[in-house]
Amino acid sequence: MSVSPNRTIAIVGVGSSMSRSLALWLASVGWNIALVSRSENSLSKISDEVKAAQTSADAKVIYRTADAGNPDSLTAALDWCAQQLGGKLDVLNYNAAHVAESHITEVTPEMLELDLRVSALGTLVAGKWFTRNANTDHVPKGELPLFLVTGGILDKEPQVAFSSLSAAKAASQTLSRLFAQALPQASQIVVGMPLIKGRIADPETGGFTEGYHPDSIIQKVFKPFFEDREKLQDGVYNWTVERVL
Repeated sequence: MSVSPNRTIAIVGVGSSMSRSLALWLASVGWNIALVSRSENSLSKISDEVKAAQTSADAKVIYRTADAGNPDSLTAALDWCAQQLGGKLDVLNYNAAHVAESHITEVTPEMLELDLRVSALGTLVAGKWFTRNANTDHVPKGELPLFLVTGGILDKEPQVAFSSLSAAKAASQTLSRLFAQALPQASQIVVGMPLIKGRIADPETGGFTEGYHPDSIIQKVFKPFFEDREKLQDGVYNWTVERVL
């Protein structure tokens, strides 16, 4: 199934891996794209790549720096993105996380608080913001807005080497599952959780782990959410919340 062009998305937590590949793929189908992260230099570079991949002369690619762990900063950035892209978003992808090694015996309250703010608090703020700013114009045709929260399996299989991140991701994914229960009925929004169980970067080669190239992940795990959200004429009863690769 193809994905309709001329839709809008904001991607929060843009980096050089999955979020970049997601933006490049959506540019190839003519989407309007807003990129959000803390790094101006990284955003500028990825924005140029995404613009070059655009197949629609009228589609926009914009970016804005923000601290996803700061509710005011995140909200202001999302407000600006929505305003620049016509007032509402079809999809919001929350991809932000503070990824750093931390052994459970060495985790400090400050470390855990930082990870919880970025992963969990950011998920909460983004999800609640989207309930007020999702584009529901296409709902009568069976196309629902999508809140997409990137994750993994650290909530089920925590790693001692990433103790703080494991705890924060567990909180984020619990919030995502709660949103998945509440938002379809309350706000006509579906929630998708692409969960990547393998390590994307190969620490030995510096490249990508076999089977986990970001472009492949987007096609196998992300794309089905975009396709399925456009064919919900019969409701969300068969909607798949979690897809694992």
